[in-house]
Amino acid sequence: MQNSYILAALCSMCFYGFSDVVFKLSARHGIPSHQFIILQTIFFLPCALTYGLITNTIHIGVPFYYGMCAGITLYFALLYFAISLSTGDVSVVAPVFRSSFVLASLLAILFLDEHITFVKMVAFTLSVIAAFLLLSQLKPNSSNITPSPKIRNTIRNLVIATVFMGVTGFIYKLGAIAGGNSISIMNGQAIIFFPLAFIACYVKERKIVFVWKYLYLGFAAAMFLLASLFLLLEALKFGPASTIVPISQMSFIVSAITGILLFKEKFTWKKAIGLACAIGAIILLSL
Repeated sequence: MQNSYILAALCSMCFYGFSDVVFKLSARHGIPSHQFIILQTIFFLPCALTYGLITNTIHIGVPFYYGMCAGITLYFALLYFAISLSTGDVSVVAPVFRSSFVLASLLAILFLDEHITFVKMVAFTLSVIAAFLLLSQLKPNSSNITPSPKIRNTIRNLVIATVFMGVTGFIYKLGAIAGGNSISIMNGQAIIFFPLAFIACYVKERKIVFVWKYLYLGFAAAMFLLASLFLLLEALKFGPASTIVPISQMSFIVSAITGILLFKEKFTWKKAIGLACAIGAIILLSL
Protein backbone atom coordinates (compact mmCIF):
# COMPACT_ATOMS: atom_id res chain seq x y z
CA MET A 1 0.00 0.00 0.00
CA GLN A 2 2.90 2.35 0.76
CA ASN A 3 4.30 1.95 -2.75
CA SER A 4 0.85 2.79 -4.09
CA TYR A 5 0.42 6.13 -2.33
CA ILE A 6 4.06 7.09 -2.91
CA LEU A 7 3.60 6.46 -6.65
CA ALA A 8 0.39 8.51 -6.69
CA ALA A 9 2.21 11.36 -4.92
CA LEU A 10 5.07 11.23 -7.42
CA CYS A 11 2.65 11.37 -10.37
CA SER A 12 0.84 14.26 -8.69
CA MET A 13 4.20 16.00 -8.38
CA CYS A 14 4.80 15.76 -12.13
CA PHE A 15 1.38 17.14 -13.06
CA TYR A 16 1.74 20.02 -10.59
CA GLY A 17 5.06 20.83 -12.23
CA PHE A 18 3.49 20.92 -15.68
CA SER A 19 0.72 23.22 -14.41
CA ASP A 20 3.31 25.63 -13.00
CA VAL A 21 4.97 25.80 -16.40
CA VAL A 22 1.62 26.62 -18.03
CA PHE A 23 1.10 29.44 -15.51
CA LYS A 24 4.54 30.78 -16.46
CA LEU A 25 3.64 30.59 -20.15
CA SER A 26 0.54 32.68 -19.47
CA ALA A 27 2.66 35.26 -17.64
CA ARG A 28 5.12 35.41 -20.55
CA HIS A 29 2.20 36.11 -22.89
CA GLY A 30 1.23 39.01 -20.64
CA ILE A 31 -2.10 37.56 -19.48
CA PRO A 32 -3.12 39.19 -16.16
CA SER A 33 -3.35 36.63 -13.37
CA HIS A 34 -7.05 37.21 -12.66
CA GLN A 35 -7.88 36.72 -16.35
CA PHE A 36 -5.87 33.53 -16.70
CA ILE A 37 -7.46 31.98 -13.62
CA ILE A 38 -10.84 32.43 -15.33
CA LEU A 39 -9.55 30.51 -18.37
CA GLN A 40 -8.46 27.69 -16.09
CA THR A 41 -11.59 27.49 -13.97
CA ILE A 42 -14.06 27.41 -16.90
CA PHE A 43 -12.57 24.02 -17.74
CA PHE A 44 -11.85 22.73 -14.24
CA LEU A 45 -15.38 22.95 -12.83
CA PRO A 46 -17.26 21.39 -15.80
CA CYS A 47 -14.76 18.53 -16.05
CA ALA A 48 -14.84 17.76 -12.32
CA LEU A 49 -18.63 18.07 -12.21
CA THR A 50 -19.17 15.90 -15.30
CA TYR A 51 -16.90 13.16 -14.01
CA GLY A 52 -18.64 13.23 -10.64
CA LEU A 53 -22.10 12.99 -12.17
CA ILE A 54 -21.14 10.17 -14.56
CA THR A 55 -19.55 8.12 -11.79
CA ASN A 56 -22.12 9.16 -9.17
CA THR A 57 -19.33 10.09 -6.75
CA ILE A 58 -20.44 13.58 -5.69
CA HIS A 59 -21.74 13.51 -2.13
CA ILE A 60 -22.63 16.58 -0.08
CA GLY A 61 -21.11 16.25 3.35
CA VAL A 62 -18.16 17.23 5.53
CA PRO A 63 -15.50 16.38 2.89
CA PHE A 64 -17.39 18.46 0.32
CA TYR A 65 -17.37 21.41 2.74
CA TYR A 66 -13.66 20.97 3.30
CA GLY A 67 -13.32 21.18 -0.46
CA MET A 68 -15.20 24.48 -0.42
CA CYS A 69 -12.77 25.83 2.18
CA ALA A 70 -9.88 24.66 0.00
CA GLY A 71 -11.44 26.50 -2.93
CA ILE A 72 -11.03 29.81 -1.08
CA THR A 73 -7.43 29.28 -0.01
CA LEU A 74 -6.39 27.76 -3.35
CA TYR A 75 -7.81 30.71 -5.28
CA PHE A 76 -5.64 33.20 -3.42
CA ALA A 77 -2.65 30.85 -3.57
CA LEU A 78 -2.84 30.59 -7.36
CA LEU A 79 -3.65 34.28 -7.78
CA TYR A 80 -0.57 35.46 -5.92
CA PHE A 81 1.52 32.69 -7.50
CA ALA A 82 0.54 33.90 -10.97
CA ILE A 83 1.32 37.50 -10.00
CA SER A 84 4.77 36.56 -8.72
CA LEU A 85 5.48 34.62 -11.93
CA SER A 86 5.02 37.83 -13.93
CA THR A 87 8.17 39.25 -12.34
CA GLY A 88 10.21 36.15 -11.47
CA ASP A 89 11.65 33.05 -13.15
CA VAL A 90 9.58 29.90 -12.85
CA SER A 91 12.76 28.05 -11.85
CA VAL A 92 12.87 30.29 -8.76
CA VAL A 93 9.25 31.16 -7.99
CA ALA A 94 7.77 27.66 -8.36
CA PRO A 95 10.24 25.97 -5.98
CA VAL A 96 9.57 28.52 -3.24
CA PHE A 97 5.80 28.33 -3.81
CA ARG A 98 5.81 24.55 -3.64
CA SER A 99 7.80 24.62 -0.39
CA SER A 100 4.40 25.34 1.15
CA PHE A 101 4.38 21.66 2.05
CA VAL A 102 6.51 22.52 5.10
CA LEU A 103 3.57 24.46 6.56
CA ALA A 104 1.07 21.74 5.57
CA SER A 105 3.25 19.08 7.17
CA LEU A 106 3.74 21.04 10.38
CA LEU A 107 -0.02 21.55 10.69
CA ALA A 108 -0.58 17.82 10.17
CA ILE A 109 2.02 16.97 12.81
CA LEU A 110 0.59 19.46 15.30
CA PHE A 111 -3.12 18.83 14.84
CA LEU A 112 -3.36 15.31 13.42
CA ASP A 113 -0.74 13.67 15.63
CA GLU A 114 1.31 12.51 12.66
CA HIS A 115 4.73 11.25 13.64
CA ILE A 116 7.82 13.34 13.05
CA THR A 117 10.86 11.18 12.43
CA PHE A 118 14.54 12.00 12.07
CA VAL A 119 14.34 11.23 8.34
CA LYS A 120 11.42 13.65 7.91
CA MET A 121 13.30 16.35 9.82
CA VAL A 122 16.30 15.96 7.52
CA ALA A 123 14.02 16.01 4.46
CA PHE A 124 12.25 19.18 5.65
CA THR A 125 15.60 20.81 6.36
CA LEU A 126 16.83 20.01 2.86
CA SER A 127 13.61 21.41 1.42
CA VAL A 128 13.92 24.68 3.33
CA ILE A 129 17.55 25.01 2.25
CA ALA A 130 16.47 24.46 -1.36
CA ALA A 131 13.78 27.14 -1.07
CA PHE A 132 16.17 29.71 0.43
CA LEU A 133 18.85 29.04 -2.17
CA LEU A 134 16.35 29.52 -4.97
CA LEU A 135 14.70 32.53 -3.36
CA SER A 136 18.10 34.22 -3.18
CA GLN A 137 18.09 34.25 -6.98
CA LEU A 138 15.42 36.95 -6.86
CA LYS A 139 17.85 39.41 -5.30
CA PRO A 140 19.44 42.08 -7.49
CA ASN A 141 23.02 41.53 -8.58
CA SER A 142 24.12 45.04 -7.63
CA SER A 143 26.07 45.81 -4.46
CA ASN A 144 23.08 47.67 -3.08
CA ILE A 145 21.73 45.44 -0.29
CA THR A 146 18.29 47.03 -0.43
CA PRO A 147 16.04 45.06 -2.79
CA SER A 148 14.21 47.01 -5.46
CA PRO A 149 10.44 47.57 -5.06
CA LYS A 150 9.91 45.02 -7.83
CA ILE A 151 11.87 42.35 -5.94
CA ARG A 152 10.14 43.19 -2.66
CA ASN A 153 6.73 42.88 -4.31
CA THR A 154 7.66 39.56 -5.87
CA ILE A 155 8.84 38.18 -2.52
CA ARG A 156 5.75 39.48 -0.72
CA ASN A 157 3.36 37.97 -3.29
CA LEU A 158 5.30 34.72 -3.21
CA VAL A 159 5.14 34.48 0.58
CA ILE A 160 1.37 35.10 0.55
CA ALA A 161 0.89 32.44 -2.15
CA THR A 162 3.04 29.93 -0.26
CA VAL A 163 1.16 30.36 3.03
CA PHE A 164 -2.22 29.96 1.33
CA MET A 165 -0.99 26.86 -0.50
CA GLY A 166 0.29 25.34 2.73
CA VAL A 167 -3.09 25.79 4.40
CA THR A 168 -4.76 24.31 1.31
CA GLY A 169 -2.65 21.16 1.58
CA PHE A 170 -3.69 20.72 5.20
CA ILE A 171 -7.36 21.17 4.31
CA TYR A 172 -7.02 18.47 1.65
CA LYS A 173 -5.83 16.05 4.31
CA LEU A 174 -8.78 16.95 6.57
CA GLY A 175 -11.16 16.24 3.70
CA ALA A 176 -9.44 12.95 2.87
CA ILE A 177 -9.58 11.60 6.44
CA ALA A 178 -13.19 12.74 6.85
CA GLY A 179 -14.22 9.79 4.72
CA GLY A 180 -14.96 11.63 1.51
CA ASN A 181 -14.00 10.63 -2.00
CA SER A 182 -11.63 12.75 -4.04
CA ILE A 183 -14.25 13.88 -6.56
CA SER A 184 -16.52 15.30 -3.85
CA ILE A 185 -13.66 17.34 -2.41
CA MET A 186 -12.62 18.55 -5.86
CA ASN A 187 -16.16 19.64 -6.75
CA GLY A 188 -16.57 21.41 -3.43
CA GLN A 189 -13.39 23.30 -4.21
CA ALA A 190 -14.38 24.09 -7.80
CA ILE A 191 -17.84 25.38 -6.86
CA ILE A 192 -16.26 28.05 -4.66
CA PHE A 193 -13.24 28.71 -6.88
CA PHE A 194 -15.39 29.36 -9.96
CA PRO A 195 -17.39 32.37 -8.68
CA LEU A 196 -14.34 33.79 -6.89
CA ALA A 197 -12.47 33.93 -10.19
CA PHE A 198 -15.29 35.81 -11.91
CA ILE A 199 -15.93 38.17 -9.00
CA ALA A 200 -12.24 39.09 -8.78
CA CYS A 201 -12.08 39.78 -12.51
CA TYR A 202 -15.19 41.96 -12.39
CA VAL A 203 -13.87 43.94 -9.41
CA LYS A 204 -10.58 44.48 -11.22
CA GLU A 205 -11.89 45.20 -14.74
CA ARG A 206 -15.52 46.18 -14.12
CA LYS A 207 -16.30 43.48 -16.65
CA ILE A 208 -15.63 39.79 -17.27
CA VAL A 209 -12.68 39.32 -19.63
CA PHE A 210 -12.07 36.13 -21.63
CA VAL A 211 -8.72 36.00 -23.40
CA TRP A 212 -9.98 33.61 -26.06
CA LYS A 213 -6.67 33.63 -27.90
CA TYR A 214 -5.04 31.71 -25.05
CA LEU A 215 -7.92 29.40 -24.23
CA TYR A 216 -5.66 26.40 -24.85
CA LEU A 217 -3.44 27.45 -21.94
CA GLY A 218 -6.44 27.54 -19.62
CA PHE A 219 -7.43 24.06 -20.77
CA ALA A 220 -3.91 22.71 -20.22
CA ALA A 221 -3.68 24.23 -16.74
CA ALA A 222 -7.08 22.82 -15.77
CA MET A 223 -6.26 19.30 -16.95
CA PHE A 224 -2.90 19.24 -15.17
CA LEU A 225 -4.44 20.59 -11.96
CA LEU A 226 -7.29 18.07 -12.14
CA ALA A 227 -4.91 15.17 -12.50
CA SER A 228 -2.51 16.38 -9.84
CA LEU A 229 -5.23 17.12 -7.29
CA PHE A 230 -7.04 13.83 -7.85
CA LEU A 231 -3.83 11.85 -7.36
CA LEU A 232 -2.90 13.89 -4.30
CA LEU A 233 -6.27 13.31 -2.64
CA GLU A 234 -6.15 9.60 -3.44
CA ALA A 235 -2.70 9.34 -1.86
CA LEU A 236 -3.83 11.25 1.23
CA LYS A 237 -6.44 8.59 1.94
CA PHE A 238 -3.73 6.06 2.73
CA GLY A 239 -0.60 8.02 3.61
CA PRO A 240 0.41 10.72 6.10
CA ALA A 241 0.12 14.32 4.92
CA SER A 242 3.61 15.02 6.27
CA THR A 243 4.92 12.60 3.62
CA ILE A 244 2.41 12.86 0.75
CA VAL A 245 2.08 16.66 0.52
CA PRO A 246 5.87 17.24 0.50
CA ILE A 247 6.38 14.76 -2.33
CA SER A 248 3.55 16.20 -4.45
CA GLN A 249 4.76 19.75 -3.90
CA MET A 250 8.27 18.85 -5.01
CA SER A 251 6.84 19.55 -8.46
CA PHE A 252 9.19 22.50 -8.59
CA ILE A 253 11.87 20.08 -9.76
CA VAL A 254 9.86 19.58 -12.95
CA SER A 255 9.02 23.27 -13.38
CA ALA A 256 12.55 24.47 -12.56
CA ILE A 257 14.20 22.12 -15.04
CA THR A 258 11.59 22.99 -17.68
CA GLY A 259 12.10 26.71 -17.04
CA ILE A 260 15.83 26.36 -17.57
CA LEU A 261 15.44 24.26 -20.74
CA LEU A 262 12.35 25.87 -22.28
CA PHE A 263 12.65 29.51 -21.20
CA LYS A 264 16.48 29.61 -21.16
CA GLU A 265 16.48 30.79 -17.57
CA LYS A 266 19.93 31.16 -16.04
CA PHE A 267 21.32 28.03 -14.40
CA THR A 268 23.46 28.90 -11.38
CA TRP A 269 25.26 26.88 -8.73
CA LYS A 270 22.62 27.94 -6.20
CA LYS A 271 19.87 26.52 -8.40
CA ALA A 272 21.88 23.34 -8.86
CA ILE A 273 22.40 22.86 -5.11
CA GLY A 274 18.78 23.82 -4.40
CA LEU A 275 17.43 21.24 -6.83
CA ALA A 276 19.85 18.62 -5.49
CA CYS A 277 18.56 19.27 -1.95
CA ALA A 278 14.98 18.93 -3.17
CA ILE A 279 15.69 15.62 -4.89
CA GLY A 280 17.40 14.38 -1.74
CA ALA A 281 14.32 15.33 0.29
CA ILE A 282 12.07 13.35 -2.08
CA ILE A 283 14.27 10.29 -1.75
CA LEU A 284 14.18 10.49 2.06
CA LEU A 285 10.41 10.99 2.19
CA SER A 286 9.90 8.03 -0.13
CA LEU A 287 11.77 5.61 2.11
